[in-house]
Amino acid sequence: MNRTGLSLSLAVVLVGALGATACGSKDPQPAQQPQPYAGGYPQQQPGAYPQQPGAYPQQPGAAPQQPGAFPQQPGAAPQPGAPQPGAPQPGQPAPAGSSPFPGIPGFPAPAPGGGGGGASGGTAQPLDPNLAALATGPLGLFANSEAPGMAKDGPIVAGNFAPGQTLEGSFTFQPGKCYTLVAQGAGVTAVGLEMQYVTPLPGLAPSIGKSSQSGAQASIGGKANCLRPISPFPAQAKFIVTAKSGQGVIAAQLFSK
Repeated sequence: MNRTGLSLSLAVVLVGALGATACGSKDPQPAQQPQPYAGGYPQQQPGAYPQQPGAYPQQPGAAPQQPGAFPQQPGAAPQPGAPQPGAPQPGQPAPAGSSPFPGIPGFPAPAPGGGGGGASGGTAQPLDPNLAALATGPLGLFANSEAPGMAKDGPIVAGNFAPGQTLEGSFTFQPGKCYTLVAQGAGVTAVGLEMQYVTPLPGLAPSIGKSSQSGAQASIGGKANCLRPISPFPAQAKFIVTAKSGQGVIAAQLFSK
């Protein structure tokens, strides 16, 4: 082999060695992992609701927040339209005796049988006269002075009254007779009496007479002033007993002769 051939052989061997060294030094690089956004947004878990920018992080099992909505703090005011604790649900009646304005001073629960702040009105609770002895006992003594020599015309009407409540009795206003009505209260401090004609026309009840006393005793046509019908025909009538003030029992009796 001449010198030129030897030189070419050495060059080929040298180039091959250098190529093998260069290829062996290039190790495979690991795959580049995606980096999180520099702003620091948390990675979502599989199946989780996506977070809106600026929203608070969700708690496990909590309902998703609306965009821009803040979570409720303990003790915070309820959202508009949310039911108030202890308030009746829509369509349900309010508990009996409850206030229409709960928690507002000056609006107490309404009194049974009528409005507050005065006479309650309505009808008194009728009582058996035997259970109204507190009134029927003094009523007999009062009748002796107001209706002397007269006979009872119908039963005793007695009741348990609240202020402003009334109780009625009916009778026939007969021509040729004279009538006296007496009443006695026990606990009631002012008793009112009135006689009226009964008519079939609503709101039309002509008055026959009214009491003028202001205490626990009242009468119409007392002593020598008994009431006589003007008409020659019998007429249906009624008397009304009213507790003008005070609360308790009232007994009333109609007399005629």
